[in-house]
Amino acid sequence: DHLEGLLERVEIEVMSSPGDLEAIRKAITSGYFPICARLQRNGSYTTMKHPQTVHIHPSSGLARVLPRWVVYH
Repeated sequence: DHLEGLLERVEIEVMSSPGDLEAIRKAITSGYFPICARLQRNGSYTTMKHPQTVHIHPSSGLARVLPRWVVYH
């Protein structure tokens, strides 16, 4: 609801893609680009805004999956 209100306020057409997970992933990673990291060939991640090598904590559920992109906090 909050996002929808923001889109309407700046006059951006509200569109829905409930079955298009790729579009949803792209929207999240582009919107949170400063806090994204990309998987490298060696299994580590490189942050995008200020490039540095980071790793997923071993106790994280993502440690076994290693997604191509992560949004972190």
